Amino acid sequence: EYTAVVRSANTIDFMTATWSRLPYEFLDTVSNRIINEVRGINRVTYDISSKPPATIEWE
Repeated sequence: EYTAVVRSANTIDFMTATWSRLPYEFLDTVSNRIINEVRGINRVTYDISSKPPATIEWE
């Protein structure tokens, strides 16, 4: 089984970014749908890394 990572970032210049503060109810719904509808996914995480040091793209 695999983990899915959800990431949402706010940026205006792609040089810096902050993570999006999404409502818990929304994250709960997204997590449940992914786990129940995507075969092989049994865990969902939410990436709250800012840039820098992280990058916009998942690496």
